[in-house]
Amino acid sequence: MTKLSVSADYHSNSSPRFPAANRQRVNQDAFLRRMERLNTRRDAARTDAARPAPQHLDAKLLKELAALDKAWTYEVAASFVANRLNTAEADEIATAARVASAVIARRIEVATALTLDGLKVKARAALWRRHGEPLEAESLDDRPSVDARIASSTGLDR
Repeated sequence: MTKLSVSADYHSNSSPRFPAANRQRVNQDAFLRRMERLNTRRDAARTDAARPAPQHLDAKLLKELAALDKAWTYEVAASFVANRLNTAEADEIATAARVASAVIARRIEVATALTLDGLKVKARAALWRRHGEPLEAESLDDRPSVDARIASSTGLDR
């Protein structure tokens, strides 16, 4: 970086001259205005470098996921304790933990996901709704055959 210093007597001169070879006159006010614009641009460039990195489009949903995971962990622990102790107080704590998880899951469900990460968060909330049980995929072996479906619908399987 180049530093430029202007002597005090520079401001008092009306128009300094370049070396005698070219004899051009310099507009002192124009020069100072130009230097002020350059300083402003330099300062703006420094503040641009200090700006925070852009945030993830689903940053809010990702924070909600962390909150859901913590609430869900607490809910499971409270449920185990309530089952062991079998007291009204332990049941109330487990119910309160379930309600706290439900509030977070509801916020996730109503939010709009903009990225794949956001959709994963919404899937996690759906998983919580199913009590941690994943969706079951039907395989070809698990589906009843066409003959069995016809027999059950007509009552011939009895």
